[in-house]
Amino acid sequence: MSSCSSCDDSEKSELYSTNETFDQLLKSQPRLSFSFGIANSNGTGLVRRFATPMLQHFGVEAEKQPCTRADDPDNDQYSVKNGNSLCWSVLIRNDTGRLHNGSLLGNFGHVERLAAWSHLISGIAFLIYALLRPFYVTVDHTIAQSCTTSAAGSVAFAFLSSTIFHVTSPSKRLAVWTRQLDYFSIYTAMAFGYVADFAIATRSFENTSLLAVFDGPLACAIVAVFFLIRRTLLSAEETWDSYLGGCTISFGLMRKMHMDLAHTGARQATSFLLSISYFVTVPVLYDNFGSMEATTILLLECACIAILILGMVIDNAIVFPDVLLSEGKGPRFLACTNCGCIATSHSLWHILSVIAAVKGAASREYALSLQ
Repeated sequence: MSSCSSCDDSEKSELYSTNETFDQLLKSQPRLSFSFGIANSNGTGLVRRFATPMLQHFGVEAEKQPCTRADDPDNDQYSVKNGNSLCWSVLIRNDTGRLHNGSLLGNFGHVERLAAWSHLISGIAFLIYALLRPFYVTVDHTIAQSCTTSAAGSVAFAFLSSTIFHVTSPSKRLAVWTRQLDYFSIYTAMAFGYVADFAIATRSFENTSLLAVFDGPLACAIVAVFFLIRRTLLSAEETWDSYLGGCTISFGLMRKMHMDLAHTGARQATSFLLSISYFVTVPVLYDNFGSMEATTILLLECACIAILILGMVIDNAIVFPDVLLSEGKGPRFLACTNCGCIATSHSLWHILSVIAAVKGAASREYALSLQ
């Protein structure tokens, strides 16, 4: 009896000891973690920029995928060498003082070059169009005609502001505010475009309330002010981060930018809603134009919006071709080593935005020709 009770006590002691060890092991483990496996891109696009901060808010950590092509300061073609001009380095020749074997940009390229040039050229073109339009295009200087001219000028302002941002983007200090200028100009273009479209649909605001006219611009202003205030409350060090998790520099794709962090989803959602605000003019468009003409105008505008949405998806969700290029899978035909530029997801978005702007201007001119 005594030996059996001794045996039982020993087993209980071992059991208690095991439970205590297991409890200590659980306490020593980190919080729940898991990894994202989208295109092996370290949580790129919406996942990395929106889902990860949201999950971390609830105590869930997103584990990064192993980076096989990590950033290497010796191959940095994004930062501009001290003493060199930002404009010259981004637009013409980025001399880092080193050779970059295997880089998609050659030895003197810059990843922002195509994005900057595409909006610089289109910005100048829209500026010329806006300046000459009142003299060579407009016949009757109606409110709708004037609003259309102002919308063209706002597009020029947006493209040129975007050029300023991409030229100064390698500078952490300057990019903090030029990025805000870039977004402010986008909201401005959306506001002027909304007013121009509404003026065309209502035949220069006939029987239209002021609230309906200023509804769109007011929404754009609220979003712009919100993100400007948020920018002033955050430090530059907090938002400055590497693109694609820092797994791109060995190919010349390395980019750093000021992220929106947990508010990325809010930025993307509000931009999408503002971009489709044109559809509020559809009923009055059919009232003031015939069914055939209104349908033609609507189809032109729908094509414009579809192009914008496609650009948003490529740049924010698919991140094509950046993810594939960072993994060494191509398509390398989008890179031009001789000119030192490459068609990244953002530069493709730039090109699509120019196409959408041209189609939007064409649809307004067509609608005005029917009045």
